Amino acid sequence: MNDSQAGPELIATAPCGTREAEPGSELFPPPAAEPPAGGMLRRWTPILLKFASVQLVVQAIGFGTGILILRNLPKREYALYTLCNTILAAVLVLSDGGISSAMTAIGGGVWHDRGRLSQLMRTALRLRRLMASVALPVVITALVWLLRRNGAGPDKIAVLVTIVLVGCGLELVTRIYAVALRLKSEVREIQKQGLVSAMVKFAVVATAVSVRFNVEIATLSVVAGFAVQYWMLQKWGHTHLDAHAEPDPEMRREIISVVRRQSPHTVYYCLQAQIMVWLISIFGNADRVAEVGALSRLAVVFSILSALMSELLFPAFARIQSPPMVRKRYLQIIFAFAAMSASILCLVALFPTQVLAVLGKQYSHLQREGILMAASSVLGALAGLTWGLNTSRAWIVPPMKFIPVIIVIQVVLVYFLDLSTVRGVLVLSILTAIPSVAWAMGYALLRIHKLQAFA
Repeated sequence: MNDSQAGPELIATAPCGTREAEPGSELFPPPAAEPPAGGMLRRWTPILLKFASVQLVVQAIGFGTGILILRNLPKREYALYTLCNTILAAVLVLSDGGISSAMTAIGGGVWHDRGRLSQLMRTALRLRRLMASVALPVVITALVWLLRRNGAGPDKIAVLVTIVLVGCGLELVTRIYAVALRLKSEVREIQKQGLVSAMVKFAVVATAVSVRFNVEIATLSVVAGFAVQYWMLQKWGHTHLDAHAEPDPEMRREIISVVRRQSPHTVYYCLQAQIMVWLISIFGNADRVAEVGALSRLAVVFSILSALMSELLFPAFARIQSPPMVRKRYLQIIFAFAAMSASILCLVALFPTQVLAVLGKQYSHLQREGILMAASSVLGALAGLTWGLNTSRAWIVPPMKFIPVIIVIQVVLVYFLDLSTVRGVLVLSILTAIPSVAWAMGYALLRIHKLQAFA
């Protein structure tokens, strides 16, 4: 990252492409000097509140859509919907393999150069398509098996697999372009795309509920949101990126270097992120799968916090050049996120009945499980935060030390826990996440110490 224009702060400067940035499009206006204590907070607060307010609307629409789906699908159909979303997420993680992280790290030095950024996009897109061609056959085979095991017939399986494949094709492209949006701090565009995509999904579900609703339409609504975002990103790309840019060999080598180091983590996190669904699908039944999927709706609040981090802070964190500032901002982000998450967890623990009421009568008996899901969501979000901060600077934890330890812990837990129950898989998720978060934070602080030692 050789961006000489980036200051030593966790603040994104105005985009410096071939055009003048639109007024108000900058994430943070470039400061004339380092602010005094409290100055950073005064400048951050209105930016974060503005983004959070729009993100709150987006998540509220998404939450409403999710509740509509949850309340209008029978448990067994909702189980199939949960499995399709799980597999879709797995394909996208495996086909990325660290490409987005490498793009963020490389893009921290070229985001202001339209030509170089376009080359980065083109290089990453070609690599991602290659990785998807390897991941898809394996993951789709798993989807077919899981759908059959949970009662889906051949016709339903064929339709759902087709919908998932279309969604994968759209998201493979949109997630690459979305990195460019974040690097250039196009906050308004990010907000607009998220809002329109959420509204389209809600419109599809609300219309179908009043006419004819099933798991196929519920899954199709997700892909419809992807399609709208794909179209909007393509339109933005034609204006802001060079359509004729060629892949860059040096960038390709840098990305592949990150992918090689991160691939074991990618496979690991692909399984870990959805471990509750995987385990309950294997050891439980369709009703238990539906209950895990329903409780996951409670994680919507953490989606807002995660969006704030990934859309605003990760790219800005990647641009910090001063080692002391890297450490300061890292700890500020971690502790602020932990404090907000802890307050949400306390709220769920104090009012579990009221919280679960939104899920419907089918799931009102899951009060203890709801508290466990909130705890699991807090730790999962914190793990995602530490992972995102680390990978934004290409700090990859050595997998041969980290992954075997976590697997051993899980094997021991499998022996003692009843994984045919929702409570059992939630406890396993919580106890697995704790060492993951601690390890990621420890490794980051070690790398920051080395930065300061060589500064």
